[in-house]
Amino acid sequence: MSAAPAAQTPPLPGPPFPGLPARAARLILRHHIESGASVSTILAIVALSAGAMLGFGAAVFAAIGATCISITDQPGPLPRKLRTFLAALLSSSLISLLSGLAGGHLLAMAGVVTLTSLGFAFATAYGRWALVFGISGVLALIIGMAIPAQDPGQAFTHAGLFFAGGAAYALLATGAALLLDDRNRRMVLNETLLAFAAYLRARAGLYDPRRPMRPALAEVIERHGAVMERLQAARDMIFTGAPNRRRRRWIIAMLALLDLYEAVLSSDADWEALREVADPGALAQLGALSAAVAEDLEALALALVSGGGAEAAARDFDHADLLAALDATLAGLGGAAGRAEAATALAPTRTKLARATRRTRALAEALAARADPAATVAPAPEPPPVALAAFVQPPAPLWSTARGHLRATSPVMRYTIRLTLAMLAGYAVTVAFPSYVHGGWVLLTIALIMRASYAITRQRRNDRLAGTLAGCAAAAALIPILPVPALVAVIILAVGTAHAYATVNYRVTSFAASLMALLLLQLLEPQNFFVIDRIVDTLIGAVLSMAFARVLPSWEWNDIRPMVAALIAADRAFAAQALCPRPDDQAYRLTRKRALDAFTGLAMSVRRLSSEPYHDDRRLAVLNDLLAADYLFASDLASVHGMVTARAGELGDDASALLDDAARRVEDSLATPGQRPPPETLRRRGWFELRETDPLTVLRRRLLHIEHSAQRLSAHAGRVTEGEG
Repeated sequence: MSAAPAAQTPPLPGPPFPGLPARAARLILRHHIESGASVSTILAIVALSAGAMLGFGAAVFAAIGATCISITDQPGPLPRKLRTFLAALLSSSLISLLSGLAGGHLLAMAGVVTLTSLGFAFATAYGRWALVFGISGVLALIIGMAIPAQDPGQAFTHAGLFFAGGAAYALLATGAALLLDDRNRRMVLNETLLAFAAYLRARAGLYDPRRPMRPALAEVIERHGAVMERLQAARDMIFTGAPNRRRRRWIIAMLALLDLYEAVLSSDADWEALREVADPGALAQLGALSAAVAEDLEALALALVSGGGAEAAARDFDHADLLAALDATLAGLGGAAGRAEAATALAPTRTKLARATRRTRALAEALAARADPAATVAPAPEPPPVALAAFVQPPAPLWSTARGHLRATSPVMRYTIRLTLAMLAGYAVTVAFPSYVHGGWVLLTIALIMRASYAITRQRRNDRLAGTLAGCAAAAALIPILPVPALVAVIILAVGTAHAYATVNYRVTSFAASLMALLLLQLLEPQNFFVIDRIVDTLIGAVLSMAFARVLPSWEWNDIRPMVAALIAADRAFAAQALCPRPDDQAYRLTRKRALDAFTGLAMSVRRLSSEPYHDDRRLAVLNDLLAADYLFASDLASVHGMVTARAGELGDDASALLDDAARRVEDSLATPGQRPPPETLRRRGWFELRETDPLTVLRRRLLHIEHSAQRLSAHAGRVTEGEG
């Protein structure tokens, strides 16, 4: 098991930021930061150009249109960005026109509020991308209420300027996306590498015997969910578009990263056995190796965005010293009386982690490959024969998705009713107290806080209140001391900051948005001071949001059982491919993705469930046991698939019968959840005493472990579906 000598990795090409300190680069060179800077720049161009050509008054409405459309300018593939721009431009321009025409007519404005709320809430059925264009429509409504038109002609003029500003922003943003296509693919891969590194550091905690098993695995599952989300975002960006010579490099790197993910996932299969039988020194060595691979990925991510390729190339990706220490530990266990079980559990984990180090080097080499065939580094090879489009998240079908939610029990429909009632209540408060309440701020607070999930609504309420108070305090401090040009600069900076952190940290977004709004109002109406008003309106909106969050609620538990059933179905398909003697790479990758997507969706729902007011701790314990069992089952399947593909020549035809028999047993266990009690342990008693290490014996051990793992998963799923706990 001696480690191979370290190979020299070619330096990674990168953008010209080699002099930027590593800590600063990790903070600044992030995708959301660059996206916010891009939005600020384009907004400034639109506003200044409109002001130069049309004058200040017209430029205000053009800038408002550009601001509304900029909300939808989130990182993502260009086709989805274009769809979002078009939907946002048409819907928000129409809302701007309708709110202008309804100015001064209470019932007409109530109708516009109702239509906007219905559309905004129902759009969530189509996913996160539709949510952002719904927010742009709400903002258009708020601006229309705040700056009413004096007559229909002025309403059409305002809406036309709004449309022109929004269209100008969309055109410039599309051009920027085309120009920065390579950079955006680089950045989305960087974010995935950083999430993967955090996951690996959490995995290192699995091998710390001082940490309780459940909290350690819970942290791994949470970090794994972040990795899955980043992987899908990277697939959507990198696998979209024609694979030209420049894009091929990122495709190869993405596939290499997925192969590394497979190796890391498979290495957790024997975690429980190792915690029981291995000594603390051996566990610490495994944790150190996992942390070392995490450092490698962070170095690759930094080189990818800052140009520090030479430093990354000089790294020892093979970690020969750590592997040699593990080999010495294995040798000591093998010769010690009564330690055969520990050695048998440790050896496959060592093999898989060594495979992970090799795949980390392969990832580094893929990132270093240049698109230019005349360069000193060899060009990126052709991608493997995988249908990449199958791994891209498709848009939800328009009509069938809508029909599926036109029922009273649909969570989307219940959220639509709930939000609309809350918005109408907020509008009624503004009508009842016109001298004390600013309707736009109340409605905007409601729209931004309320979500279909009660847990998310409560978290956003807390973030909104904290961010608004901080933004008001900052505005109160800056307004008396800064001149107008400085206030304009702060507004532009705040716009970019609010955009950058919208999906990262809503508290920061609330702070920046409040600061921007107050400074902008100060420029428009310098005779007034709106800080106290802003705080009062935010409090009113927050109270209404939480009050209506309990109207027709959609509690997470209502969706748990269908999600568990979908998870088990996905696991069955994944197991069928993983236990196939001659697996098809495309089918295996797809079933693995679907199973882990279902697992991640359930994990996120369980996390939200824990924040609901009437959750049952016993139910949560059952669900957490299910998540732990499913994660380790997926690790087991990845482990056997890696063994079958890597050692196919050694296994021979005898392995086919073993795999087919195991596949039938696993299918029987998962087909009827809850029919059998879970096994007392997953440790492969009976096989540990066999000292042989021939491939078939090793395969038998793994298959027996998988059968026990499937039985445990089935038992926990049965407890959930039968309502135990």
